[in-house]
Amino acid sequence: MTDTPFDVAEIDRLLTTTRTVRKRLDFDRDVCDQIIFDCIDIAEQAPSGGNDASRRWIVIRDEATKQKCGEIYRRNGDFMINVADRLEGSGHGKEHVFSSSAYLVENFAKAPALVIAAIWGEHDNSGRPGLFDSVIQSAWSFNLALRARGLGSAWTTLLNASVDELAELLGIPPGVTTIVTFPVAYTKGTDFKPVARRPAEQITYFDRWGYTRARASEDGGAHFEDGPGVVAEVDIEAPPKAVWPIVSDIRFPAGANTELQGAEWKSDERGVGAVFVGHNKLGDNEWSVDNHITAFEEGRVFEWSTVDPTNPGARWRFEIMDQGVGSRLRFSVEIGTANNLTYPMAMASDDPVAVLNGRRKGIKANMQKTLDAMKAAVEGARA
Repeated sequence: MTDTPFDVAEIDRLLTTTRTVRKRLDFDRDVCDQIIFDCIDIAEQAPSGGNDASRRWIVIRDEATKQKCGEIYRRNGDFMINVADRLEGSGHGKEHVFSSSAYLVENFAKAPALVIAAIWGEHDNSGRPGLFDSVIQSAWSFNLALRARGLGSAWTTLLNASVDELAELLGIPPGVTTIVTFPVAYTKGTDFKPVARRPAEQITYFDRWGYTRARASEDGGAHFEDGPGVVAEVDIEAPPKAVWPIVSDIRFPAGANTELQGAEWKSDERGVGAVFVGHNKLGDNEWSVDNHITAFEEGRVFEWSTVDPTNPGARWRFEIMDQGVGSRLRFSVEIGTANNLTYPMAMASDDPVAVLNGRRKGIKANMQKTLDAMKAAVEGARA
């Protein structure tokens, strides 16, 4: 076993439990300057584009100045209070976030210190390093250093909506860009936990956008046993309940892509265990295959596996994610060794990876066509 220079478990705990803190900020406990200096010293060790030491930090302690910052923050964030009031008690996926954000809008100036990360320079959209990409990593290191000392904060940018007013208030000279403001305080308790996120294998692409692996490859190569797949996504201006009927309609994709020719249910039920048959055509190849529903969460997930659900030729999955103002529809497939087309084609080739990737390219194009057609149908029905 290779020795590691740090306690990885403890570092991982720090990295996975450094949360945005709003309602658990302790506004009654003072924060000394030395802690802020220490955290900034740590933050300044972060890399910057061209090693250009142009970051600057503004610490606001004066109560009158904090109150004026709070007024600006409240004015720019008043919409969060209105949304929080509308969502209260609704069970909406964003209810907690807006409730927490509204709390900070109303209490922003109570933080013992407001810390602004800024940098010399103005963004010119050139793509050259020097501004955001030279501050964000440092600002996050500042958050980690706070967490390690029992303090917390929230990443806030509402003050940036009034940069001229803020510059006049704080005497910020022309040519300086404020990036983010942190309300800094000790936290009420330190028992923060990791939150649910998509696992790496679902959001990591290999070699081409949208090319996934269900399992880590031992040698970094593309192998069928690692579950190679494809992902396509689209945003739809409609809530999940409006997207679900078209997602769960097995016949719709037949009119939206070039491979699926048709489908019909073999089962009366519409849930896990139900079966439908799909009819497909690719070049001179035509085939029909049984599809077994393996996940069915109304309004959210519709998944099926071909051939055998315990050893699928492919596992297809639609997921609808609530984006607050609409939905993000994700369409994914994992190709298995029991696949009756792609796998034998690849194994018969001198270059199986090229065959796999060629097949992926065609599948992804059809998946995107399907999503685009779904988007057009849903949004058109609501127009």
